[in-house]
Amino acid sequence: MKCLYRLAQSLCITFFLSHSICAQETEGYKTNSEIKKTLADSASMSFHFAAWSYSFIGEYQKALSAFDRALESESAEDCDNNVVLSNYESISAKDYIVDQSKNEQIIIVNEAHHQPLHRVFTESLLEGLYQNGFRYLGLEALAEDSLINIRKWPMQNDGYYSKEPQFGNMIRKALKIGFFVFGYEADGNGKIREIGQAKNIQKVLNQDPGAKILLHCGFNHVVEGDYPAWGKAMAGQLKELSGINPLTIDQVELSEHNSPNFESPCYKPEQIDFSAVLIDKKHKPVNPGADSAQTDLQIIHPRTKFISGRPDWLQRNNAWKVFDLTTIKFDVKFPCLVGAYYENEDENAVPVDQIEINNQSEKALILPAGNFVLRISDQEGITKTQKIIVE
Repeated sequence: MKCLYRLAQSLCITFFLSHSICAQETEGYKTNSEIKKTLADSASMSFHFAAWSYSFIGEYQKALSAFDRALESESAEDCDNNVVLSNYESISAKDYIVDQSKNEQIIIVNEAHHQPLHRVFTESLLEGLYQNGFRYLGLEALAEDSLINIRKWPMQNDGYYSKEPQFGNMIRKALKIGFFVFGYEADGNGKIREIGQAKNIQKVLNQDPGAKILLHCGFNHVVEGDYPAWGKAMAGQLKELSGINPLTIDQVELSEHNSPNFESPCYKPEQIDFSAVLIDKKHKPVNPGADSAQTDLQIIHPRTKFISGRPDWLQRNNAWKVFDLTTIKFDVKFPCLVGAYYENEDENAVPVDQIEINNQSEKALILPAGNFVLRISDQEGITKTQKIIVE
């Protein structure tokens, strides 16, 4: 898993020296022009923050690009490339994981914090996992004092990464289905933090020993084996503490980048058009770019295609619809931020979708059926609202 280490080493060690500040972040969404100012600083953390901020406003390619810029100063390492994808069968990652969940008590899936696709994929697992007995969703990104299970929808100050629209939608779906959503973040750095996270998750098991738990974490917290500077990451610490061997799933290493130069040599998206895992003739999973001691599964995500200027996976297999903004009257100046909020949630909720546009035909919103309030804000601080219905 060398590439996964390379992708996240500075992020998981350097950034999380200040993770407790970000957990309670209340600052609003930044515009493109505001984010661009942070890139004037060449420090890698500025690129990371820019990547996250771009993801919050639907700037998918810019998020990937900014994150790649944070990697430019890091030495390149090759993944082990001993697996020839054509020698194995590619099957639906979602179907495989849901089927395996029947015999699992803890499932841990990771994300890259700038990559909303990973949240959309975890969201796609929720119904199947619930049917197989999972009732708890643990989120690294959620603030400890969140009242989310009472409110039933996410607020922007419930966490930092969780104010990204697709993260909010993952939370909404979990709550609607019936999951209890909890945060498990811990104070401290390095090994202390990993142990603290595991102990916070163990509290759920102490109260409900038979609990079936899905954990959605960042980057290398999913690693079961030794990790540089940590000893063991959260997944390995939890395994030791609970005595439960989790099903660990990596989404990060075999996902696209803005530049192929930063992609794993094991990433072969031209061979698939769905999120897949590889299996051998005995129906056993094969990890193209990772030591099996690190994670149990690696998901290969296809390269993103675009529709109306937006990633096609936002449509969730056509369950969500393209909403054409040329049908809306704009009484603000361009560029402007356009956020779609559920009508029954307040203005401090996490938007269901959000984009910045320079004209009405540039991009579209991607929304499920429902009643929404559009909040349209320009750079002079003027905000207009308009109600819409998506059928």
